[in-house]
Amino acid sequence: MYNKHLDAFLMAADCGSFTKAAKKLFITPNALIKQINLLEGRLELTLFRRTNHGIVLTEAGKSIYRDARRIIHISEQALVTAKALTTGKQNIIRLGSSMMNPCRPIMELWVAVSSRYPHIKLSIVPIDDGKSDKQDSFAEKTGSVDIIAGLFPSTLWKNKVNALKIRQLPLAVAVPINHPLASCKRLMLTDLYSETLLMVERGDTIYIDRLRDELETAHPQIHIHDVPSYDISIFNYAATTGHPMITADIWSEIHPSLVTLPCDWGGDYSVPYGLLYAKEPAPHVREFVEIMTSLIKEQTTF
Repeated sequence: MYNKHLDAFLMAADCGSFTKAAKKLFITPNALIKQINLLEGRLELTLFRRTNHGIVLTEAGKSIYRDARRIIHISEQALVTAKALTTGKQNIIRLGSSMMNPCRPIMELWVAVSSRYPHIKLSIVPIDDGKSDKQDSFAEKTGSVDIIAGLFPSTLWKNKVNALKIRQLPLAVAVPINHPLASCKRLMLTDLYSETLLMVERGDTIYIDRLRDELETAHPQIHIHDVPSYDISIFNYAATTGHPMITADIWSEIHPSLVTLPCDWGGDYSVPYGLLYAKEPAPHVREFVEIMTSLIKEQTTF
């Protein structure tokens, strides 16, 4: 939850000094220190380590600093959205995006037609990559975002959200840049024989489970190693172990030490990418989804 003392905390962290921070906030150092003490007391955490050369964030302080920036952004955006809805002048669509849920394809699609709908504006909101965090982001009408961009979870988080598919993304393989396969333009399944292939554990998504079934049945020469739902740690694991991993081209820029390669799977193995939104979206969100649906139909027709 947003706390007014977060502003003092962030300023002190940025300045590395209570005195400098107080000066920028136009308050006395004692007043600022009192705010910091109140915040630490409320959180029951020590946020700063006092030294002879100034102040430095503790590990807890660093964590609060990262999240505080996001909380304040969400609070500010919520106010902007509320005012826009009240005046009727603009509809602000809060588009959740993250490293694992990039919104570039949606933004590129929208920019092409945005001039037709000047009353609708898209605002990108950073979200965490934790599955439950993303689900909670818009499960309620009071959530922090209206829409999330990204690959569909196969169960749509136990059918708690709606989805609009923008495109299908072929499954690919990411390998470390020093891996013998990294120089290939395109992989064949036989190239993966004797390799340990990182794949999200069964049940996470039916789209990858279909490929798993094919590999286990027809290509036992490929050793499959289960990993949890993807986040940056899985990409780090692939880079450090040297193991290839199942991925999609949209994630090709996540890790600089990995190269994403297309693969001839011997079948159509892909995952849907698009918009995820609440089961009961607000009117302005429903309008945006309807516009995007029409746009996708236009592109399909022509």
